[in-house]
Amino acid sequence: MATAEGTKGRGRFTAFSMFGPVFGYASTLVDDQQVAYVGPLTPGIEWRLLWRVAERCCRAGEGEVAHARWIITQANRAFICGSDVVVKLSDSDWEMEPGGRLVELSAPWCNQDVLVTGNLTVPELTAEQIAPKFTYYPQYAG
Repeated sequence: MATAEGTKGRGRFTAFSMFGPVFGYASTLVDDQQVAYVGPLTPGIEWRLLWRVAERCCRAGEGEVAHARWIITQANRAFICGSDVVVKLSDSDWEMEPGGRLVELSAPWCNQDVLVTGNLTVPELTAEQIAPKFTYYPQYAG
């Protein structure tokens, strides 16, 4: 596991709910690699929750790359299909705190080469948009 540096970006951004909390997804090209940035937006939720949920939702024994692919799939599902989307922003500032997790994928997945997870902030989003959403499956994020 590599520790991710903090980063700022501007561009398309998707906020989506998953098992209650709201997460964010942005993608940028960095040094010829497409990088997916995914992290929680709901206050009090830490980025490590993404990895615990992925572990619960993947087959037993799956490793870090499979879990990273699952996380990217959920973000891509929201972006492409609109599943559980809270808001899509066409041109927004976002910031990821340092200290998250960086995983290089063994092969591109959903047009991504790298996954970076960490705590995200998006100044444009309101408290209502990042508040936890209703879910029938809160146990996955618990």
